[in-house]
Amino acid sequence: MATEIADAGGTVEKFAGDAVMAAFGAPAAQENHAERALHAALSMQKRLEELFGGVLSLRIGVNTGEVVAGQARVGSSFVTGDTVNVAARLEQGARPGEILVGERTVSAVPGTFEFAEPAAIPAKGKPDGVACRRLVRALTPMSPQRAGGLQRAFVGRDRELEALQQTYLRVVEEGRPRLVTVIGDPGIGKTTLLREFCQWLRSRSPEPVLRTGRCLSYGRGITYVPVGDIVREHLGLAENDPQEIVRRRLGRNTILGLTLGLEAPVDLHPLAARERLRQAWISLLDALAAARPAVVLIEDLHWAEDALLDLLEAGLRGAHGPLLFLATARPELTQTRPGWVSEDRGAERVLLDALTPSDTAHMVDELTPTSLPASVRDIVLARAEGNPLFVEELIRTLIDQGVLERRNGDWTVRDLPTDFIVPDTVQAVLAARIDLLEPPEKAALQAAAVIGRTFWAGPVAELLEGVEADLHVLEQRDFIRPRPSSSIVGETEFTIKHALTRDVAYGSLLIAKRARLHARFAEWLEQTGEGRDEHAAMLAHHYAEAVRPEDVDLAWPGHDDELVRMREHAVSWLCRAADLAVGRYDIQDAVSLLQRAAELESRPDAQVEIWREIGHAHAIYFDGKAFSSAMQRAIELADDDLTTADLYAELAFQTLVRAGMWGVAPDASLVEGWIGSALELAQPSSTERAKALIARCYSAYDKSPELAAEASAIAEQLGDPSVRSFGYDVRGLTAFAGGDYKGALAWQRRRISLVSEINDPDHQADIYACAVAPAVACGDIDDARRYAICHEEFTRELSPHHRLHGVSVSLELAELLGDWNAASQLQQRVEDAVAANLATPCVRNQRSLLVCALARVHLGDEQEARRLEQNAEAHTMSGYGTVLDTPRIQLALQRGDLVGVESLLGQPAVRRSNWFFLSSMATHLEALAAIGDGARVEAEVPRLLEPNTYLEPFALRALGVAREDATLIERAAVRFEAFGFDWHAARTSALL
Repeated sequence: MATEIADAGGTVEKFAGDAVMAAFGAPAAQENHAERALHAALSMQKRLEELFGGVLSLRIGVNTGEVVAGQARVGSSFVTGDTVNVAARLEQGARPGEILVGERTVSAVPGTFEFAEPAAIPAKGKPDGVACRRLVRALTPMSPQRAGGLQRAFVGRDRELEALQQTYLRVVEEGRPRLVTVIGDPGIGKTTLLREFCQWLRSRSPEPVLRTGRCLSYGRGITYVPVGDIVREHLGLAENDPQEIVRRRLGRNTILGLTLGLEAPVDLHPLAARERLRQAWISLLDALAAARPAVVLIEDLHWAEDALLDLLEAGLRGAHGPLLFLATARPELTQTRPGWVSEDRGAERVLLDALTPSDTAHMVDELTPTSLPASVRDIVLARAEGNPLFVEELIRTLIDQGVLERRNGDWTVRDLPTDFIVPDTVQAVLAARIDLLEPPEKAALQAAAVIGRTFWAGPVAELLEGVEADLHVLEQRDFIRPRPSSSIVGETEFTIKHALTRDVAYGSLLIAKRARLHARFAEWLEQTGEGRDEHAAMLAHHYAEAVRPEDVDLAWPGHDDELVRMREHAVSWLCRAADLAVGRYDIQDAVSLLQRAAELESRPDAQVEIWREIGHAHAIYFDGKAFSSAMQRAIELADDDLTTADLYAELAFQTLVRAGMWGVAPDASLVEGWIGSALELAQPSSTERAKALIARCYSAYDKSPELAAEASAIAEQLGDPSVRSFGYDVRGLTAFAGGDYKGALAWQRRRISLVSEINDPDHQADIYACAVAPAVACGDIDDARRYAICHEEFTRELSPHHRLHGVSVSLELAELLGDWNAASQLQQRVEDAVAANLATPCVRNQRSLLVCALARVHLGDEQEARRLEQNAEAHTMSGYGTVLDTPRIQLALQRGDLVGVESLLGQPAVRRSNWFFLSSMATHLEALAAIGDGARVEAEVPRLLEPNTYLEPFALRALGVAREDATLIERAAVRFEAFGFDWHAARTSALL
């Protein structure tokens, strides 16, 4: 316990049996003695828990007041008085494990600790007892002794503070989430403003729940670190807690483990993992704000990845209750994410500009309670240019160099040395202050900077390799600050005061020294953390930084074996971190990690596998061009036929299976070249041959039943349910293209039977979507509806792109049935889905909006239809022919625009090779009849007159109109009625 007391700046006065008494602020004065005493009390309790696991408990009393201080003597008290006696009474009145705090101590630490409700304990000589409060936890890191006794200063930000306060009050009043982003240059005072705001929050009743996370400026695979900070704080987790403890505390929200670096469940597709994480995040936010208002603070948002920003926005949209999202960022956030502070998202910004000259002068006066000579004061004001951090660091430079000095509680000012040079930038000021440190302390700050802005005493000592450094010196000079608790059990945790300080200290290291420090920290972390997944991203970063290709000649001369070992570690952890990132659908991070691994890997066969994984990640992300580029890079590196065949087959297969990932479809001859290369190199009856054949069936307009049958047969032999599924699909597709709708439906039903054997929800959703058109073609409308519902259920947990497909398939079914009321009821969901899917090219963005416009025209709302059409044109895609022309033709027909109808009718007319064939052909027939092109109607109709199929009544109606034959039109109306297509039947009867 003595160590915890000393670490907080206290003095052990005496031991008496199992009791210890300590003093803070005596014999040496400390301006934050009460704060230090409370942090020491919490550290003592935590240390006892670590040592004895709850078997032993401490009772602690803390009190503040005047004492009589004498000469310290061994075994004897040097402070006495009523304040000491009351502290003893508080200790005696505390329950085991409690810390009771006197009211004067509570008053001395406003906003820095959480206390229970006021209480009183009986005490001899105190008729009303002793007023006290139980200490619950620390809310902020322990404040350092201000360098040289500098005062705190909060000036020039009253208007911004009031804006934050008013927004919080509005959140409480309205009971719904809002976002405020505080934006300003480095050192402009964002953290100081938030500190004042948080202190104000703690004075509110009820006091809000406050949770904090910080984005990191370095490394990959760290996307969700700020959310992980919040999860750890909420659940009381430490960085090195075993996974079983973490999972137990996560409870049903185990998916939040992704934010802590844990692996996603092995049977959970990355797309589903991302959606479940979104839902769990919203649930956590709802829980935070359930009983009282909550404030979630994310610092340094300018370093956030898109995936984190997406998650935070999902929380803003989906959470309920009085919840204030508060973020700090540099101005570059508004360029990288222009819509982040859009007011229509319940968001606003607070801009921090430089302090005015008068506010800067006021800040100088507040910091130094003495009159600076005009020459010194003018230098500070001129150079700082209204940047508060610059002001503070300039004054600390004057203190470090002895220009300002405090003796016996009073300030003295010396003349500036003749060789004193005032740095031009805040970075230069920080560099000058760091250079004034003694070598051990400077080395410690540099080692800490390598670890990161948050660091621990143990690894710093490890990196210094025997050099004795005093971290208290860095604390006293306000370079670092201790944190109230540590994310690593048994380690004291610190944070470097400002990100710029960390950057300058890190940049002051020689390249060779920096690389070796990264390597030593990675080894320390891997050893102490036992190589756990939650450290994968950090290990990947530090090992990779140790072997940067441009630095290795300087960092590892003559140590080739060590360099090879470090590279192997780097590649291994980069790939593991990438695998974890893919599991949580953090694809951009995964790709960056894998690209760095490819850069460090020297073996061609290993590089092939890395580039294959990069391609796989891009395919999951529906980025066709990047997928193709990565796969072709792997092909260039491959040196055997089997590997090359596999890569070509996968390239062609994924290109055709995930056709939606291409904004503009790749040239057909290019794809055919990939397929041909795969077939040429692949072994008979191999997976590669099956995939290449399936790809050819998808790509060719003239579907080959023979190729589809061979592909399906090979898939059956292989037994892989995924390949079998696509084999059945091409069998169904070739049957559909040949007009064998019952055969097509039979193959799709066989495919549906495999759903339970496939663990990819993207694939499962596709299975149900592809069954809708054959079911409609055969008139099995109930089955079609069921398939559409199942499809949408699978897409709900996937990406915005999938959710667009989910609602679009339901919309397309309503289009086929002529159920325009149902279509119009889907409109808002369609618009929301399109807005959420802007990042992914997809023909359904445009087509679904056009179908909604068509529904509005049928319902008589022309103005709304025009708005939807205009919106649809903003998502124009090329190369989709009748897929997009079909709703355009229908719009023109309803408006009597026969010139427009004729211009959209192409030659050849409609391909049978896609699932939009039914709507396209039905529209094509109606359009030909409308423009009086009887010859083309007569040519098209014969192959469409198969009884009890969807297109039969459309063919009868078109033929009846072309021949002016009422009998045919009447037969069409009867067939529509038999199918239950009421709208189509009524429209047909109106022609009689």
